[in-house]
Amino acid sequence: MQSSTNIRLVNLPILFDALHIDTLPADIQARIARVDACLPQTQCGLCEHPDGCLPYAAAIVLDGEQYNKCVPGGQPVTNAIAQTLDIDTPNTTLTAVPSQWPIDATSERPTEVRAVIREDDCIGCTKCIPACPVDAIVGTGKHMHTIFTDLCTGCELCIAPCPVDCIDLVTIEREISEPERIAEQEDLRQRYHTHLKRVTEQLADTSNSRPVVSMVEAKLNNAASQSLNISESQAKNTIAAAKLRTKIKKTGKAAKCACKR
Repeated sequence: MQSSTNIRLVNLPILFDALHIDTLPADIQARIARVDACLPQTQCGLCEHPDGCLPYAAAIVLDGEQYNKCVPGGQPVTNAIAQTLDIDTPNTTLTAVPSQWPIDATSERPTEVRAVIREDDCIGCTKCIPACPVDAIVGTGKHMHTIFTDLCTGCELCIAPCPVDCIDLVTIEREISEPERIAEQEDLRQRYHTHLKRVTEQLADTSNSRPVVSMVEAKLNNAASQSLNISESQAKNTIAAAKLRTKIKKTGKAAKCACKR
């Protein structure tokens, strides 16, 4: 009987088909899964694998790639992978690739960051929405966008597509237990795979004229099909608040124009 981990690895979206994980021996699949379980699932691509954490885990196991490239995971993740690979001796464990953010004294990992949109500067271009690997951004064309901070991984992938540079990174402090971290990583992993599956289906559907939207917006149409830790009412309230702020901003601009006449 296959473990749930191996079943998850086999049933991945089309983006991971090139890895041919389902054709590998069971022990190799399990080893990839164990390395993947060490990674924080930010899907940031700083490890030089833009497709996310799983391709990096596969490269470590299959190609012998260095296991110290997970920047947001820092030394704790590097050490965990070394232990998984049975090379966790002081003379062989690599030093983690450094982050631009200082090391958090509690977690011993780089300080966590979250993306925040400056609402007054957002032009509603929607370019940041498909860039988010975990669908943490909600918004529609020509309306202000909002980032769900609780869903954001701080991957920074939304920053480059923004044409008006209105997305900032802010540091956060939090205490999280190891069981909570493991649960969070599994949630992030599933959200990323759901994102990939949905985007793949949208791109393959030539009759679908809608642009790629975030998981939060998709949830409004089919709440049962998504597995987010947010309620439908919370998603609706966030979208409504974003639209209201946009309307207020437009009203304010109109009033200023009227005063100048």
